[in-house]
Amino acid sequence: MSKIVSIATGVPLYKHKQEDICNFADTIYCTNATDSRKMKFLYGHSGITTRYSVIPDYSSAACCRKFYEKTDDLEPFPDLEKRMECYAENAGVLSVDTIKKCLNEKILPAEITHLITVSCTGLSAPGLDLEIMEAMNLNNNIFRTSVNVMGCYAAIHGLKIADVICKNDKTANVVVVCTELCTLHFQKESSIDNITSTLLFADGCAAVLVQHSSSAQKGFEIKNFYSEVEFKGKKDMSWKLSSKGFLMTLSGYVP
Repeated sequence: MSKIVSIATGVPLYKHKQEDICNFADTIYCTNATDSRKMKFLYGHSGITTRYSVIPDYSSAACCRKFYEKTDDLEPFPDLEKRMECYAENAGVLSVDTIKKCLNEKILPAEITHLITVSCTGLSAPGLDLEIMEAMNLNNNIFRTSVNVMGCYAAIHGLKIADVICKNDKTANVVVVCTELCTLHFQKESSIDNITSTLLFADGCAAVLVQHSSSAQKGFEIKNFYSEVEFKGKKDMSWKLSSKGFLMTLSGYVP
């Protein structure tokens, strides 16, 4: 068996109040007082107080925007290339900071034997795994793999891989790091999918250190995994690439 011996989370620099994000969304999505009232109702009942982003614009005046244009309609709107540039600038830094907190004197960076990166909000090659290795000066022969574009379930899949590794290697020190920069993919067309995703998602990172259960470190034992695929719901939540960013479908049937 294996166990999680350390967990850490990290957030980017910019902290936005939900009401400020609501005001930003209101100026883009709403064309009349009725739309604004509905928008404020949704945000007010979201149960969310604050969210974090690598983009400062969601609580800034239009004249102070750094990522989006200062125009009323945000045109020219950021394309996929600009969004991926922002991902490349921020994902690695956030991941490294979170991994360092996760290790927290449990092990040294040089003792990491396996690195698993998880993300569905940005892609590049060389990827996040190599960026982390270089920034942390990890051994250049460690095992590494990436779980990409599996959405919310991806972290569990990363843990499955870590569990298999540790069951077969009692000396393994496996780091799983999940980094998502969802706010990079804001879309300005007024659709239920766009409004819902803008209402809910944010940017952040989580990292875990997984070892064999015989490790002297205390932790949470991983006993088993179980999942089933329900194909009839495959259209209820999707994530597709486009020239203007990643497009989300988020049905009301998703619990």
